[in-house]
Amino acid sequence: MDSKQEEINEISSAVNELLVKVERLKSKLDSLCKETGSCDQIKKINQQILRKKDSILNATHINALREEE
Repeated sequence: MDSKQEEINEISSAVNELLVKVERLKSKLDSLCKETGSCDQIKKINQQILRKKDSILNATHINALREEE
């Protein structure tokens, strides 16, 4: 396996770990919302997290790794 593929695999692994952590955080936020009744603020934060997650899934944050065309 060449070094570029290894780097892609490492990045993919890191992204997958982050997605698991995002899902765990989302679950905690949902629980906090139910416990405190502060759902508006918590939902706002949750939406920010989801937007960042979409950015990660779209790989818009790693354009610097692309080769020059």
